[in-house]
Amino acid sequence: EAYRQYYQTLIDELREKHKFTGARIAQPQNWYTFSAGTSGVPVSAVFAGDGTARVELYIDLGVAEENKALFDWLRNQKDSIESQFGFALSWERLDGKQACRIYVSRSGSIESSMEELEQVRQWQIDKLLLFKKLFAPLVKVGLKQIA
Repeated sequence: EAYRQYYQTLIDELREKHKFTGARIAQPQNWYTFSAGTSGVPVSAVFAGDGTARVELYIDLGVAEENKALFDWLRNQKDSIESQFGFALSWERLDGKQACRIYVSRSGSIESSMEELEQVRQWQIDKLLLFKKLFAPLVKVGLKQIA
């Protein structure tokens, strides 16, 4: 229930203030996924099991080889991408699994104080907006390059 309440507030702000999503109903789970303009490559707000909150680009086009090719294409531009973001990203190719992910994280869990959860929510909103703005066009170009 705590996850549902947290994400309800997050999606309401993203929808009403930023026109980022049409989502209306949060689910009781530790992540929420939003379209970034390409099917199979959403951006997500996540509470990881290690006591961190993340914003991530999750690459799962349905075929492992395509996922790895897009990930590798993006990672080849890591310096330029991280320069645009203004901070380092974590790059997980996840060899042996189908999907890949690129994320940024900070401390925070659903059990954090209300004050800290508000800071996490604002941080996730800022990063979700940035991830969609910067990754959406790159993913489209990358998909054309690896086709």
